[in-house]
Amino acid sequence: MSVPLPNSAPRMELGVANAPQRPADWIRHENVAPDWAAVPHDSVIDLLARGCLEDPERPAIIIENGPVMTRRELLDRCQRFAGYLKAYVRPGDRVVMMLDNRLEFMIALFGIIANRATMVSIAPTAMQYDAGHIVTDAAPTVAICGTPQLPIIEAVRGNSPALARIIVVDGEEPDGLKAFEDAGEPLDFTTVECDREDIITVYYTSGTTGAPKGCMLHHGWWLRVVDLDLRMFRRGWQDRQLCCLPFYYADPAIQLLTSLASRGTLVAMRRFSVSRFWDVVTQYDATEILSIASIPALLMKGEPGPAEKDHRIRLAIHAGLPKELHAEMVERYGFHWHNQYGSTEGGVMSRVPNHLADELVGTGTMGVEPPGVTIRLVGDDDVDVPDGEAGECLIGGPHLYAGYLNRPEVTAEANRGGWYHSGDVARRDERGLLYFVGRKKEIIRRMGENISAAEVEGVLRSHPKVVEAAVVPVPDTLRGEEVKVYLQLRPGDSFPPDQVIAFCRENLAAFKIPRFIEFRDTDFERTPSMRVQKQALLKEKSDLRQGAWDRETGKVGA
Repeated sequence: MSVPLPNSAPRMELGVANAPQRPADWIRHENVAPDWAAVPHDSVIDLLARGCLEDPERPAIIIENGPVMTRRELLDRCQRFAGYLKAYVRPGDRVVMMLDNRLEFMIALFGIIANRATMVSIAPTAMQYDAGHIVTDAAPTVAICGTPQLPIIEAVRGNSPALARIIVVDGEEPDGLKAFEDAGEPLDFTTVECDREDIITVYYTSGTTGAPKGCMLHHGWWLRVVDLDLRMFRRGWQDRQLCCLPFYYADPAIQLLTSLASRGTLVAMRRFSVSRFWDVVTQYDATEILSIASIPALLMKGEPGPAEKDHRIRLAIHAGLPKELHAEMVERYGFHWHNQYGSTEGGVMSRVPNHLADELVGTGTMGVEPPGVTIRLVGDDDVDVPDGEAGECLIGGPHLYAGYLNRPEVTAEANRGGWYHSGDVARRDERGLLYFVGRKKEIIRRMGENISAAEVEGVLRSHPKVVEAAVVPVPDTLRGEEVKVYLQLRPGDSFPPDQVIAFCRENLAAFKIPRFIEFRDTDFERTPSMRVQKQALLKEKSDLRQGAWDRETGKVGA
């Protein structure tokens, strides 16, 4: 094992102090193997190498309407790209990646990790403002992007004086990195020395105030999530996990590692599509689905067809399952959807147990903690609340996140008292089952994406005509929440809604662009610290769409 890097994560065991004893009659996951039974590996690179060498001719990844990559080829290409990259990164360096769902994303990801560097993820749809913030904060030395993303990376390159090299993925998949793969001596992944505490990925997550912050994850976090998942639901060579999420999320890489560790295969869609979904499931013989946000609701709006039942799917895992649709989904598609609660910081924090799948359909529960994880529900004083009462979820367990990049004070506040304060509010019943209630954090969750109100406000305040901007969530049955912005303009100025949207499009990813806009002639009600009193805005009317311009209709709601 190698020497830890200066920026490696200290081993963080949250949830040791004041850990409550679980009552004996609380529900637990059954038939779960011991810790590390599924993933005895030293590092993510160790898992990748051993998984590829054990069954080299089996497909590792199948891309929808694209190439099939065997484990042998995946390992070979990762090792060759890592060999090239070795000349340009040092251990501890950060590499930003801004790329669509292509095989080269995974090749580059593991090439970065094998060099003991850190992959910093940027949404391929990010615009100059959001990408610029990440590049400024992460200070990368290398950027990897696709041809469509190159103009944005070039535009923000100056935000990081250390950024010396841009690697462009270009050409037919999977050969978009071939010129680089052929330019160096391959790095042998079986001899690579990684430390379990090395920070290997950073994902920017929206918080209550300020711009998004970088959540740092180490080898231990990744290995623990894969190990927990495989111990709770066993898989084998016959399993094919369907990935319908963007690769810049952590979930697709988790699915790939889970597949490699269990001799299965990952089937990846280019992007989620209702019209193509079941065709992909049947064409590529998928056996499992991972979904988030509005995916179930969108599928249920699709026209029924024979492919919905003509498949091998035996399980779907979903974060935030709509309880109103749950029973109908099970009946229509013929398999169970297991509700789950997780986060970038905590990984898998609760899931519906397999043995209670039938009983819990339609209850809305997000299950119970997996082995080794503890959730406390507390009031504002961090004192545990009784069963049945709502409280903030405090998370404890080994190998949680390593903190927020460049924000030690924010990390300390989030982990105060030795517990990760999630900002999520839940309640627990007398059997120990958890139910999601809401969020304390001032974020908007639209179709699975966390949107920082402060970030959108910052963009709009930068426009010369805007005096003040306040962003709030509007409940939406399909997308979960939509973004509404209140704007106060300079006296005498005009800023038509379509121009507001155009300005946002230039500076924000598409999913962050407000749907509703309402103008105010007077100043906002403010807190003693002069912040906009958003609770007052939320209470002004029962329907926040009333009086607001709607981007989808182009009209003001009655």
